[in-house]
Amino acid sequence: MQVKNDFPEVYQFDASDAPSVQTWWNTLGNKWVRVNIVTDTLGNVVGTSGTSRELTGGADRELLKALRKESDVVVLGGSTVRAEPDSVPRKTPVVIVSQSGDVPLDALKRARGRITILHGKGATIPELAHGVVLREFTGAAIVAALRKLGYKRIVFEGGPTLASLILHSGLVDELCQTISPQLGIRVPGLALVDVTGLLSNVAHDDAGFRYTRRVTNGAPHKSS
Repeated sequence: MQVKNDFPEVYQFDASDAPSVQTWWNTLGNKWVRVNIVTDTLGNVVGTSGTSRELTGGADRELLKALRKESDVVVLGGSTVRAEPDSVPRKTPVVIVSQSGDVPLDALKRARGRITILHGKGATIPELAHGVVLREFTGAAIVAALRKLGYKRIVFEGGPTLASLILHSGLVDELCQTISPQLGIRVPGLALVDVTGLLSNVAHDDAGFRYTRRVTNGAPHKSS
C-alpha cells in the first residue's frame, strides 16, 4: 500500500518497501523514546473485542513492523499482553511492565529475543523471562531501568495506561499516533491522554488511516 507523506515534505512511498519505510522512521538518531499507539479519531484505543484489533488496517501493520525493527526494545504493559498475547513481537527484544509479573506463557513463547519483566517486589516471574524489580512504577523509573539494561532506542506500544504514564514523565521524544477511520468504544481509563506538541510528521494512506508524529522540546505534554 502507498503511504502519502503530507508534512513536512510531500512525497509517497510503498509501505512494503523496507528501506523506504526505515528511512521514513529514521529521524531521531540513535537514542530516543517513542510512544506508538493506534486510536480512533476520538482517542479511543479499543474496539468491541476490548483490544485494538478492530482499529488496525491500511499500512499500519507494515509501519509498526518497521518501527520495531528500528528499535532496540519494544515495551508493553502487562494488561495489554494478557489481553493480546500476539502483541509480543517475535524478533525484537521485549520488556513487559507488570507489577504482578503475571504474563501468559503463550505470549512469552512468541518472543525469540530477550524478554524482561519489570515487576514489583515479591512477584513470581515465569522461567522464560528475566525479571527486574522496580521500587516504583513511574515513567521516569521505567525509562531509567530500560537505560540501565542498555537500551537506547525505546518504543512503548501500550496499552493506554502505560502510554499515559510515559507521556507524563516528560521523557518522550516522539508520540507516534495512528488514527484509524474505524470507530472504537469509550472505556473509562482506556483512552489516550490529550497531548499538545509540534507536529513533526503527518502522512496518510488510501484506506483512510492517518499517521502523525508529535514532539515538544523532546516530550509531548498533557494539554490543560
